[in-house]
Amino acid sequence: MKHGIILILAFLIMLCAFFSGCTTGPGTETPATTIPATAPPVKPTTVTVVVTPSTTVPTIEPVQTLPPEQQVNLVLTKDRPTSEIHLLYQGGPGDMFATRVMMRVYASDTVYTEYIMGNGRKPVLNDEIVAPGTRGGDRCEVFVISSGTRYKVMDELVYGGMYY
Repeated sequence: MKHGIILILAFLIMLCAFFSGCTTGPGTETPATTIPATAPPVKPTTVTVVVTPSTTVPTIEPVQTLPPEQQVNLVLTKDRPTSEIHLLYQGGPGDMFATRVMMRVYASDTVYTEYIMGNGRKPVLNDEIVAPGTRGGDRCEVFVISSGTRYKVMDELVYGGMYY
């Protein structure tokens, strides 16, 4: 009877050690990492970087579809009273692969301004680009860099700044 109890206690101690992560022997210690006790709350940011306008021929590359495991959700809208163009990043299954989101806004047929989401860092949920638009239709091209490859995911005319 005593051997059964000792065997059960030894098994429980080994089980507790396994689940606590204490299975490494001497000399194989992993460095300790410090994790802050309280993380600051995540606040959505709206940061835009304006690159100087360029006068070139617009890109004629086709719109590409991201591979299914790299899909991200982007919402392109135009504010009616102010004519501001909004590109909202909503994450998606490919969130871990997306490293940069860019948008080109064409003021005319050949002059455009590029905007980069989040100062060029990896986009996070609810990051947004806010670009000035015109009262008429504005052409927007949206590019996503995912797994080191650049994809043109949108090429649309956006309307919405018309007079009431």
